[in-house]
Amino acid sequence: MTREAPHAGPAIDRHHDVARVEAFSDGVFAFAATLLALGIRIPRPDDPDASTGLYAMLVAQWPSYVAFALSFVTVGIVWANHHVMFSYVMRTDRGLLFLNLLGLMLVAFLPVPTAVLGSWLAAGHDRLTAVIFYAGTLVTYGVVHNVLWWYAAYRAHVTSPQLSARERRALTLAWLPGPFLYALGMAVALIDPWYAIAVFAFIHVLYELPTSRFFAAAQRARGKRRGGR
Repeated sequence: MTREAPHAGPAIDRHHDVARVEAFSDGVFAFAATLLALGIRIPRPDDPDASTGLYAMLVAQWPSYVAFALSFVTVGIVWANHHVMFSYVMRTDRGLLFLNLLGLMLVAFLPVPTAVLGSWLAAGHDRLTAVIFYAGTLVTYGVVHNVLWWYAAYRAHVTSPQLSARERRALTLAWLPGPFLYALGMAVALIDPWYAIAVFAFIHVLYELPTSRFFAAAQRARGKRRGGR
């Protein structure tokens, strides 16, 4: 996952179906981001635990706040990656539409594992199951995202001709580690679920960096070294 495109060339004609796909996708992302907040309970005066006071009721929901923050940032990063990817897509076909819908289905589903994580994070039991369920959803999405890019850029060849092979490779390498990093979080959860939460937060920080530019710069430097031999 990465937030930035390695290069933005002059605009060229794109098929109108691409704009429709982007508009529909943006709607799903916005809907999913909004639904994340529904996992946070609204304290009410007539609740059974209202006698503890509003402050105590708000503080008691800190696991839901953590889960919401993690997922909202995730949706933001995923949306940015989707935007970058489709900025290079010039036309669509059935395979691209199917894979995009599959990815959007997982995005729309994300509020479910988020609510589960928020409900069970502070529990004394089954915390591991909640973390695995949450991370598994993100791993699955990461795989679908990479398959979607592979199909668009390497199989169907529906990306812009202005996207050079080096830039395409930089994006591929930047997005490839995503599912593996979340899988690492799942493995770390077996040691301690709280460590997995720290891994997820680290992943967010990592992918806020312009990783595709780093890969592109490294490839240019490697090419210069080879050319100087």
